[in-house]
Amino acid sequence: MAKNNRRARKRSRTWKRTAKKDRRNLRLWAEGARESVLKPHIPAYTDALERGWRAERDYLHKVCKEFHALISWRLVDEEEPDLPLPPYDPFSTPEVEELDEEETTTKRLRIETLNARIGRWLKYRARALRRPVQMDRTRDPWAILLGKLAGINTPPKARQAFQQYMHESYETDIAPAVKARWEASALDDGGNARSAKSPDAPFRAKVARELFAELSDEEQAGLRQRAKDDAQRARDTYTAAMKAGPSKAPEDRQRCIDQLGPFISAILRGVSDYTGLHSFAVFGGPMPKHAGEIRTVTVANGRNQGGSACQFPQWAPARFNREVLDFMREFLQTAFSDARADTKMLAPAECAEAALPTDHNDPLDPLGQAKYTIHDPLAHSDASGSDSDSDGDSDDDSSSDSERDSAMEEDVDRQKEKKRAAKKAAAGNTGSSKTTATGAKTTGKAAGKAAGKQLI
Repeated sequence: MAKNNRRARKRSRTWKRTAKKDRRNLRLWAEGARESVLKPHIPAYTDALERGWRAERDYLHKVCKEFHALISWRLVDEEEPDLPLPPYDPFSTPEVEELDEEETTTKRLRIETLNARIGRWLKYRARALRRPVQMDRTRDPWAILLGKLAGINTPPKARQAFQQYMHESYETDIAPAVKARWEASALDDGGNARSAKSPDAPFRAKVARELFAELSDEEQAGLRQRAKDDAQRARDTYTAAMKAGPSKAPEDRQRCIDQLGPFISAILRGVSDYTGLHSFAVFGGPMPKHAGEIRTVTVANGRNQGGSACQFPQWAPARFNREVLDFMREFLQTAFSDARADTKMLAPAECAEAALPTDHNDPLDPLGQAKYTIHDPLAHSDASGSDSDSDGDSDDDSSSDSERDSAMEEDVDRQKEKKRAAKKAAAGNTGSSKTTATGAKTTGKAAGKAAGKQLI
């Protein structure tokens, strides 16, 4: 057994990844600097994907624009750009290249190919990200809450001895043997060609059982005992977590806020499946990650009908921001005092630990999170990103339809002004001058508010 382990370790040490130019497919074409550009966009793209084709298209356009600004289209896949990459400015004007007709066609085809690859790369990883996160139940506050509400308090089960062996020594002892046996056997147990491209779970478990059987009795007994000890510790931790109350520490609350979007989204989807109803939820209060500033979290489920189907916050974004989120903010200002907000603050180092990965190079999507929108009603962003750190009267989920909704609201305002003027004229009031002054005042307010929305 020891001899087999030494051979497996030797194979694992000598194994090297195939160079890009020698690979038979494009599965890892973005590996390297290209991946460093695309990876921060996965959470926000996931959110855009859930909000419909228009949001996905707009966000993908933004990602492709950044990609081509940082990495030249002339580089082939196996060539890496000069590092470090320059900082990306989304508001800069790209340089115009002087190309002949043939080069222009080559550039267009190359960019179209890269854009398609970027879309597939992001969509594959977004779908994987949208799967339910299998987080340790003893550390997931929402799993603990659901367990309490449902009355299901099932502690984790103990691993079998061979599973404990996989848990402790998979990379060093089992993975090399699995790889070697998989490559050596082109046929499955029934004599048929294998359909899977990589070892599946039953195959890995089979190899682990065989290697476990070759261990000495003392090693097997030790693994069994460690499996029991791990299970007992997990049960103790789980029981303590189920009995304990929610933590009020700022870093713990921030982790709950970061996980709130996926948690509530799953519940709203389930409610919709069982009832057929659409829904949205708004949460607000001091955010530890933002130095105790009062912000709102919006989660919506269900779209309307039509070619540009959208969720409720997207349907009329300016109106939703004004009549829902701003109204909610006014209430929150009366619910949280400055002294209480100060107690919710996190130190800069704690903010970095509690926060999700952040893309600071993107002013239109600086948080880089997914699933929900953090709203701050003092400025406006016209991006289609998932979360907004801008000080704006914006709900970024709905910004793709902002021009249409603004035009609709202007029409409504004009109709209201005409009705008011006609009503006052019929009532014999002092008439047109007062109406004109009122209209000018209203227009001035609207213009001031619109100007404020453009500040970031």
